[in-house]
Order: sequence, then structure tokens, then C-alpha cells
Amino acid sequence: MILNRLKPGTKCTVIKTGEKGILKQIYFYPTKFELEFPDGRVSHFMTKQLEIDGVSQTEATFKTPSVPKDGKGESWSNWYPFQHESLVEHHFDTSIDIMWKMLTSLEMYNIWFFGIQRSLPVNETDRYVHNYSFEHFNVYPGKYFKIRPKSLAPYFTCRIMTVEKEKKFGFSFSTNPFNKEYVQFSLRQSKNGVWVKCSRVSNGFFSLLGHLNWQQKSKIFLRLDAIVPKINALVEDQTKSHIESKKSGGLENLDINQQVAYLVNKGLDGDMDSVNSNQSKVIRGKVKAMIVKINRGSVERPPMPEINNVSSAPAASGGIESLDNDQQVAYLVNKGLDGDMDSVNNFDNKVIRAKAKAMIVKINRGSVERPPMPEIIDTQEQEELATSKTETDEELINRLVAEGLDGDMEEINKLENKVIRGKIKAAIVKEKRKAN
Repeated sequence: MILNRLKPGTKCTVIKTGEKGILKQIYFYPTKFELEFPDGRVSHFMTKQLEIDGVSQTEATFKTPSVPKDGKGESWSNWYPFQHESLVEHHFDTSIDIMWKMLTSLEMYNIWFFGIQRSLPVNETDRYVHNYSFEHFNVYPGKYFKIRPKSLAPYFTCRIMTVEKEKKFGFSFSTNPFNKEYVQFSLRQSKNGVWVKCSRVSNGFFSLLGHLNWQQKSKIFLRLDAIVPKINALVEDQTKSHIESKKSGGLENLDINQQVAYLVNKGLDGDMDSVNSNQSKVIRGKVKAMIVKINRGSVERPPMPEINNVSSAPAASGGIESLDNDQQVAYLVNKGLDGDMDSVNNFDNKVIRAKAKAMIVKINRGSVERPPMPEIIDTQEQEELATSKTETDEELINRLVAEGLDGDMEEINKLENKVIRGKIKAAIVKEKRKAN
């Protein structure tokens, strides 16, 4: 509330009693209002005790973000007589498909799941080497696998109990012969990623053992978050590097040897950022190896290749590069749904390719509607448009003034150049005044 906007004589109502009075004075530090009632009484009230005409007193509320900054959610562990329950919740900045693959990859549990030193599958195959290979292990209810705890204890057999793709995954688990737990992961997709819950339940006299080392057990998702690919960060990094490569002057139009020569010269001139930001690991490795050899004197410095500007390069794939990112995704989605997945798989931009494949999956599930097919300008049409833009400003002004006098103002209003647009409209007004 801004007190300097209140004037003496403003009508006020006491919230507690409902009495109405007139504001006489305002006292600061602390803020108090002096009211005079119809019977002549004078009383003082605080801000929250009054309703002031024409002033709305909104209460300040703290809005918590939907996703915590560190991703941590609910976390607790309770033990009752002969029963233990615990729950850990975490938000991951990734897709639900990647999260499901990470949770069902039992061979990686020794990296992030507390208490596991190694995990092995139980396969019923004729070949011995396939018995302990997760490549021949299918995840479905009733399937067995073994884990070895981080102790001197032997392997313990676990059994997959629940499998609901991209929703739930549960199995029996034990690290000692006295207590067996049921571990279940629940996935819930959010706007910015995936919420994952890990609930653990054990019963019996030794269920108290499940409460031990809770400080380490509650951090399993923090270790998992360190190795899970981040979708948002990946998209931003790849988009930024793709834009920088486009601005660098058409480096992608060169062959591998020319790109290596270009980056070697950049690195020798002190610009190692261009080398480190290149997407190809092969080219990056060749460049750094050649720079070392040149500094030793065993190899001569290659000549700097000529790079054409991006604007002069012809548009590939029938002008798809002239579209923005969303239109390119829509184009590839329609191509993929029509059966042409080669256009999607052969597209250079990894970010747009991943977005297109993800949207195709969502459309097939029915959660997203099919986007309209964008119109692509052919290379011949682009050349015609480029030649049409060669007219001078004077010719453009004279032509549009004539069109404006005939009543056609559409092209004039679409002009991006405000100066030329203003000149044209001023000339049209002058011509109309002369005619009158």
C-alpha cells in the first residue's frame, strides 16, 4: 500500500466491528491510521485492521517453483515394529525414455545404487558366455538377476516383480541373508523433465537393517543425476554451437581435410575456442595432433582454406535450411510419418533430429497432434526472390507509390524498412493533395 496516495477524508471500515469512519491523519513508524467516527470518537488502527475504500490490500505470498533448483524432492525413512518404509524423490532434467533405460540397465547399478558392487544376469542359454551377459537379458516380471554387495558376502538373488514401461519398475533386493526388501521406482513426466520416486519396503524382525546407512541410501538419485544425460543442457549447447558454426562462415561446407586445416590455422593464431567448440571428435583430435606436430617442427603449417559466406551457399534439401527450427521439425515429422525416415535420420542437426523423433513418438501415442506441413521455397524461387531484391530504393519507392495511389497498400505495410515506408506514405499523401 502506498500511503502518500491516501488523503484525509477517505472512508474506512473497521474489519472487527464493522464501524465506518473518516481518515483524519496517518502516523508513520509504526504505521497507524487515525479515524473519526460519526459519534465524534477518535481511534487509532493498524493497516490490517481496516478496509480502506478504493484500496485493495493483497497479501504477499511466496510462490515455490514446481521443480526444486537441486532437483531434490521428498525424502524420509520410517521404522515401525517389524516394518521399515523409506522414500526418495528426485527430479531429472531428461526425457522419460532415457530415464526408463537408465533404471532398467541393471548392469550400471554398481555406479549409483548404494550397496551394490556388481550385478549379473541369470540367463538360461546353452553358451556359457551368454549366461552372464546383459545383452541377452530381457526385463520382465519373474526374471532373476544376482547382485554382490560391497562386503565379503556372496551373491544374492533378486527377482524382478513389477514392469510397467515408463511408469513402474520394481524388484526384490537383499544385501544380507537376514532381510529382504522390495524396491520400486515410479516415474512421472513433468513439464521440464521426469520425477522419479524410489520406495523401499521390508518386513520382519530384521527390517531395522533397512534403516541403516540411510544417509547414503538417500543420495542414490544424486549419484544417478550426475550420469544421466541432460536434455535441456544438451539442446542449448548443441544449438549454440550450431549457430556459432553457421556464423563462422560456412565451415560445415568444407570437407574434413579443409576443416582440419582451417581449425589448425585458427588454433595457431591463438583461437583455441574454435577448435574446442567443434562438434566432431575426430576433427578435433586431428587438429590438436597437427598443432603439436607443427609446434615441434615435424610438419609444415597448412594453407588457410577459403570459406564462402553462408548466405552465398545454396540451400540444401530443397530449401529446408531457409525454415526456422520449429518449421524444420514439423517438416521432418511429416516426412517421418509418411514413411520417409531417411530424411529424418540423414538430417545434420542432432537437436532438430531428436525433436522430430520425439514428436513422432508422441503423435503415434496420440498425445500430440500432427503439425501442418510447412511450405518450402525451391532454390529457383529463392534465386528469383534474390534477383527481385536488386532494385534500388528509388525504384522501389516509385513503384510502391504508384501502387499506393491505385489503392494497393498491402506491400507498403509489410515493408520492414520504416524509413522507406515513411517516405512512400508521405509521397502518396503529397500526390493526393496535388490531385485535389
